[in-house]
Amino acid sequence: MPSALPPAAVPAPTAIVAEPPLDVREPPFGEFDFTWMNGSNRQPASLLGMGPLTWSLYVDTYFAWDFNHPIDHTIFPTTVAPRHDEVSLNLAHIGIDVTGLDGPTGRLYLQYGSMVETIAGQDTTTTRGFFLTNRLMQIVQQAAAGWHFHWLHGVNVELGIFPSYLGLESYLPEENWAYTHAFVADATPYYFFGFRGQLFTSARTKVELWAVNGWQTFGEWHEGRAGGYLWNWRPDKWLSIVNSLYMGQEAEGDPNSLRTYSDNNVQLRYYDNKSSAVLRSLAFSLVGDIGYEHRGNAPSGPMGGISLSHHWEWTKRWMSTLRADYFYDKTQAISPKFPVTSVYTWKGTDPFAAAGLATTLDYWPSPWLVTRLEGSHRLANQPVFSGPGGITGPGGQPPTMATMSTFTPDLRRTDNRILFNVTLRL
Repeated sequence: MPSALPPAAVPAPTAIVAEPPLDVREPPFGEFDFTWMNGSNRQPASLLGMGPLTWSLYVDTYFAWDFNHPIDHTIFPTTVAPRHDEVSLNLAHIGIDVTGLDGPTGRLYLQYGSMVETIAGQDTTTTRGFFLTNRLMQIVQQAAAGWHFHWLHGVNVELGIFPSYLGLESYLPEENWAYTHAFVADATPYYFFGFRGQLFTSARTKVELWAVNGWQTFGEWHEGRAGGYLWNWRPDKWLSIVNSLYMGQEAEGDPNSLRTYSDNNVQLRYYDNKSSAVLRSLAFSLVGDIGYEHRGNAPSGPMGGISLSHHWEWTKRWMSTLRADYFYDKTQAISPKFPVTSVYTWKGTDPFAAAGLATTLDYWPSPWLVTRLEGSHRLANQPVFSGPGGITGPGGQPPTMATMSTFTPDLRRTDNRILFNVTLRL
């Protein structure tokens, strides 16, 4: 009698592999390369990754020449390269991002340089009460803690200091097509302090909501929160559209004040041929802003501006930009004023209007280093730019009690300057 057949082999159970979340499979704005855009970092991924952390090192140096030859070497008004005829440090930072954890997010960037004084150092809300000072806060470029949720194409929530893109241009000059900023960018915030929520409804659309202390301030003048939204749609690799709105009470001593401001931007790359040896791409960026400052105890009025930039990418190493801009402020609500430590009273008249033209030549010997040569011409409807006598005091020195009443800041209606910049970023 034949032996019994062995029982049929039972296949081993198959392990069930969970499908990655949608925002991991299709990361937002990950479908195309958008590093060509104004206000974006065109570098490859950082070399300084360490597990769940990514470090950042940024050093921005320059030499600027103002043809008005201010005796105090102070280029005014500006937020970058504010020293004349000196080799200077515009901005240096060292930072760390939490990028590799499933859930927790955050970053800390500490900064130093003249740009820290021209931007964060002009916040006067730090004088309201104790325990909030410029000395304490202005060394912090970004500091935030939050959480990432796997919903739709991703949701981020965070509290802290984070970048503002009102006026489009980035806080970091290396990310912009031009080194100096347009008037409309200098007049609008580079950072906010408060809450930010980011919702990526698709791989091509982002919505941001903000509840913040104020218009580029660490503290606040009134008891109501400021806030707004930003909406960014990138339907294809060659186009980005942004619309944002901000509302808040910004005038010290006026509880009936209300600032409403809308920032709008279109960026379009209309030629793209990476195989070309003489012209790789052509793109333009158009910023159009409109706002209104309502005052309860002072005149009210509109403000806004326009900035048009055109960018030529000749090769991987050589690029150039031409920018023209115009700015108008009926009540000087967001127009230039003397630095907060100045002892002199600003005597500008309403309305304020100014325009500028800048041309920039970039050479990138490495993805981690950019050198720039830039020239600019600016003019205003009233004296606003540093003249030969400077804005500090007699002979370019701070005034004494005896000389304070005899010195008047030397302001001119036009300004011409050239500068050379070298920036290292890792």
